[in-house]
Amino acid sequence: MGQYFLIASDLKPFDGKALSAADIYDFMMEHECWEFTDSAPHFKKMEPDDTLVFYLGGPKGRYIAGEAQVAASAKPIEKSSPKTFDRSQIPFFTWRMPLKNIKRYKPGFAGLEVVEKLSFAKDTKVERKYIGLLLRVGCRKITKNDLKLVRTAAPVEKT
Repeated sequence: MGQYFLIASDLKPFDGKALSAADIYDFMMEHECWEFTDSAPHFKKMEPDDTLVFYLGGPKGRYIAGEAQVAASAKPIEKSSPKTFDRSQIPFFTWRMPLKNIKRYKPGFAGLEVVEKLSFAKDTKVERKYIGLLLRVGCRKITKNDLKLVRTAAPVEKT
């Protein structure tokens, strides 16, 4: 089983106000899925039971928000796909991956101080002030030890 670190960013629909990374995360968790573009790294390699850790970027984010497992392989979004975003306003997500075992973390507990300890950040030896550059990719592969570090730093929210 693999582990992945997904980075959600603020999103601007064609019309209306921007959606924050937190809004997008909440919306996708309500629909028990994650949607992504054709060019998103790693997504087509993800398999059922892989663990996904969600990081929220943007000015109101900058923390690890939760985790989930892949429930089934990603499928192309079609007219018959379950409804999530208004496709006329946000047409660029072309793949949908169902999720299971969703756990939300308490907001703000695991921020950049945790990210800079993850293997992909340590391997680059980037200065903290530039760590945001590593989070522009949308998805990073992480190790089992990275996942353990995140789980230790981010308490699960009681529902």
